[in-house]
Amino acid sequence: MTKRFLTLFFALSTIFHSTVFSQENNGDSINGYFKRIEKLVLDTKSRNDYPKQDILLKRKKNTYGTDKVDILLQLCHLNKYKSIEVAENYNKEAFELSNDLNYVKGIYSATYNHAYLQFIQGDFNRAMAVTKSLEKRINYTKFPKNYADFQTLKSDIHTEKGEYDKALETGLQLLDIGENTQNEYILMKSHAALSHYYLRTQNYKKALEHCLLELDFIIDQKNVHYIFQKVDEIARMTAKLGDTKTALNTYEFYLRIEKELYSPGSYIQSIVYMNMADLYTTIGEYEKSQKYLTQALTLNHENNYRFRIPRALTLQSELYLKTKDTSNAISTYEKSIEAAENINAFDVIKTNSQILMDLYEKSNQPSKVKEYRALHEAIRDSLFNNEKEQQIIILETRRKIKEATQKQQALELENLAQRSKLTTIIAILGSILVIGFFFVLSYVKIKEKNKVLYRRTIENLETQLKIEDKKHPLKTKPKSKKEKSNPTIDDNVKTIILNRLEKLEDENFFIDSDCNLHQLAEKLKTNPKYLSQVINIEKGSNFNNYINELRINFLLTKLVQDKEFRNSKLSYIASSVGYNNLNTFNAAFKKRQGILPSFFIKQLNEES
Repeated sequence: MTKRFLTLFFALSTIFHSTVFSQENNGDSINGYFKRIEKLVLDTKSRNDYPKQDILLKRKKNTYGTDKVDILLQLCHLNKYKSIEVAENYNKEAFELSNDLNYVKGIYSATYNHAYLQFIQGDFNRAMAVTKSLEKRINYTKFPKNYADFQTLKSDIHTEKGEYDKALETGLQLLDIGENTQNEYILMKSHAALSHYYLRTQNYKKALEHCLLELDFIIDQKNVHYIFQKVDEIARMTAKLGDTKTALNTYEFYLRIEKELYSPGSYIQSIVYMNMADLYTTIGEYEKSQKYLTQALTLNHENNYRFRIPRALTLQSELYLKTKDTSNAISTYEKSIEAAENINAFDVIKTNSQILMDLYEKSNQPSKVKEYRALHEAIRDSLFNNEKEQQIIILETRRKIKEATQKQQALELENLAQRSKLTTIIAILGSILVIGFFFVLSYVKIKEKNKVLYRRTIENLETQLKIEDKKHPLKTKPKSKKEKSNPTIDDNVKTIILNRLEKLEDENFFIDSDCNLHQLAEKLKTNPKYLSQVINIEKGSNFNNYINELRINFLLTKLVQDKEFRNSKLSYIASSVGYNNLNTFNAAFKKRQGILPSFFIKQLNEES
């Protein structure tokens, strides 16, 4: 613990003395990138060095074995942004031939294409299932491209589902592998995943940094097919950063290179139109915005790009609000939530339910306000709790520490002879000694505090065990009548749900690791919204806290009464009460009792 603390302190001191992230030092300006892209486009045209469907089809007729598989995969890649059905047919043929030939690389590539085609149609669960079926079998040293493709897709799926902690963790792990192996393709894909993550979490500066780093590798590898997406992303990010002029110039550049090369296909074109509409809405050119939005929605519906439809509808709603058409704005926001529910895009549901709540409040419709408040709170509690926020902070801090350490190493080599370095080191060492002294004092105080908390826990537990019926485990206590909020559902319905819930508590339903709001609602034969309200009102807690309280109460009794159980591995103890993740278990126990479970068990054993 002390070592990690000192590492973090040293890294933060380094960041304070130097600017780690400087876009000017990381490469050319955006205009410089455009010049490099123009040169790549001209070179590609002069060499006729990009795949054409008619040429590939002729080669396919006279080619056999693994070479034919590679041509089929190229045809799939060429069509996946134009016609999903055509791309799927080529991919299926490539997969079957690869199986017949036992061509492992072809099997991996075709499997990835299948998952990616599911992803761009908005079927995130099936795409993730296909990805997970192979990700552990693919070794990044033997198949670096396949590995990078699968991990990037995995991160993108997590991002689109609003699982931002998992998306960031996957992207950073891929970046670490790329830096350790110095594989340019892995580095390119890792920056793509991170750019997507930061774009969705609205950190546009970081998103643009990773986009430009990815673009460096795309240009170096002469992969013109990815150019269209990157130029669109640059325009979108610069617009979000307030540089409207650069964004407009970037879209002009996009249209120019599209004429020079070829149409990138409806998949890319639909997102470009959406982003252009967003930009024109921002600058008040509403007619242009509506024109591009109409085109984008048409492409999305015609090609079944389901995961883009919620965002397109959100943009349409924002345009209605700008033009003072509140009625259509509300109706379209509701359609966006319905479309998001079809693909489990929970971040869209969370954001737009908050907007609808505010709009209905302004239009004085309290029943609708309650409906969308309940939806917003249920999604917020289950989707992005404090634990996930902390996980993201930890992941980003670790990355900053690594980057800061790398920067520090470079500075030390360059400035070895400078006397200022010695002064800095002395100052840091002095600070470490002072902090170390206070750290030791804090540690002693914390240890004493933990003992007090342990004793208080035991005393409370003994008191509760005397009061509680021996047939029942410790339950969560409902709020008193004075504390209850105004009910939002019928009292009879609430009573039925509460009685059924308490029966399930007697059966220890909460120790099931898959226990969640929707599953519990199904068992109780009600809907998640009503169940969430009952738990909030009657139990005085949100769903996550309610489950954690039941689990910890149940566990405390078992630890005190069963010596053999408490001497089991901590991971087993955690899983026996429904926690698959040891960190989550530790956090839940400490939040309730103020001490870690390992300390509680140790003290129990010592007293025994």
